[in-house]
Amino acid sequence: MERPRILLTGFGPFPGVPTNPSGWLAETLAERLPAPDLQGRIHARIFRTEWQAAALLPNLCETLQPHVMIHFGVSEHANTFRLEHSAHNRAAPRADAAGALPAGPVISAEGAERLDTAFPAAALARHLKTSGVAAVTSHSAGHYLCNFLYYHSLDWALRQPAPPLVLFVHIPPLSAKGGDLSDEMLLRGGQEIMRFILAFAGEQEPTRAVIGPALAQGETLLGAEDA
Repeated sequence: MERPRILLTGFGPFPGVPTNPSGWLAETLAERLPAPDLQGRIHARIFRTEWQAAALLPNLCETLQPHVMIHFGVSEHANTFRLEHSAHNRAAPRADAAGALPAGPVISAEGAERLDTAFPAAALARHLKTSGVAAVTSHSAGHYLCNFLYYHSLDWALRQPAPPLVLFVHIPPLSAKGGDLSDEMLLRGGQEIMRFILAFAGEQEPTRAVIGPALAQGETLLGAEDA
């Protein structure tokens, strides 16, 4: 298998969260390469927490052609790693860091109501727990820019001949800002996520993000206003 190109993303500050650890985590993981042969293959990008900036993700993907994409975002409602299984075609009328609102209530007028990652988030959650890192899975990345970016990422992946693996991970605020995880634990969890995903990518044939069916009756949606 070709050595994978990996895209790690995080966000900058946004209203209510002046310090966003997701950008720090993405950049730090890229600097601390999991293997020497990935030198130059890991790219970290921090997006301004703005609707217009996040909408440019497909352009970045076209340039980098990543095999693996791991997106990080902070949730004030998370107290551990939250692995997002789905992105929904919705955008809350909430101002971004520049004071702008989304173009409309849906992300794509002709897009699917829901897109699911092809990555086994539940298996990753179990791996993290056995490694001493608390983690949960979720079927809703919220209504704000985390969900917006994730939807664009899964949609781009779906349209590729060999779709990359895509996962969005919510993390809590920094412990110094009232969060539940220390910087060390955030980094440890991020490293375990990368190891697991790279191992999975090396074992699999190219996979595909999938259009999600309607949720089963009674299935819980965990969501928040996150970025």
